[in-house]
Amino acid sequence: MPLKYFLCPDGQKRTIAECLEGCPRPEGRCLSLPTLYDIGHDREWANNPSTTQLLNPTRQEYLKITKNYAIKPKSRAFALLGTRHHRRLEVVAKKIEGIEAELKLKSPEVSGILDLLEPDPNQESYYILWDYKTWGSYSLALQLGLINNGEYEQRQLALQVNNYRVLVEEVVELGFKISQIKVQCTVRDGHTKSAYWNKIEDTIVVLPIDFLPDDEVKEYFSRKREALLTALDTETMPELCDYGERWKGRRCKGDLCPVHPFCPEGAKINRVELEV
Repeated sequence: MPLKYFLCPDGQKRTIAECLEGCPRPEGRCLSLPTLYDIGHDREWANNPSTTQLLNPTRQEYLKITKNYAIKPKSRAFALLGTRHHRRLEVVAKKIEGIEAELKLKSPEVSGILDLLEPDPNQESYYILWDYKTWGSYSLALQLGLINNGEYEQRQLALQVNNYRVLVEEVVELGFKISQIKVQCTVRDGHTKSAYWNKIEDTIVVLPIDFLPDDEVKEYFSRKREALLTALDTETMPELCDYGERWKGRRCKGDLCPVHPFCPEGAKINRVELEV
């Protein structure tokens, strides 16, 4: 994906390469060099969509692949926190016999990275599929149904982890049998006022996820894959993201959609000139 620019604290847009080579601002870099290296690199497009890409709005992913876009470095703070969280648990998991961690999954249709497979102590030859999340208490409250209108977020999470389940069960060289799916969420703002307002009292919460029918999961990802690849092949911007994907319009604003300057709707909402 062509992430090419940083939007610097002084309001200037500079290439990431320029930033990493040496910041031209008198006060120097806004963050440490390793931090900027980490957040300044996205996975390159390899013509095989990932699970995350297909869960995201098709227009957004199309623009991220085809446009040289920019981000504010600090806008990726939570992504950096989540990556560190995953890496630390991966290191521990790989010391434990019988556990599979950070398992790369790939089919002709879609790829993904599974956080953890742990043997089910109550069902021989079966595994528990775990997915790690670092969420704010608001996002967790949506998943738990403590806040109204979280159906879209709940559905997307179920599709994600069920796709991992389908891949890990059906890819011949893996062939694991899954008995349960669980999401372990570390609450970023746990034990703060905002968490209590959102009715979240714990700092780590485990969510059991129901199995979805395999055909339903495959149909969703196949449809989203076809839409993205067709848009890329024809160089045609996909239709406007639907209301749920736009988080009822909130996702179009500011840093939540880094490619909004290239989207007619995003440019209008953010009152910026449409870039082509």
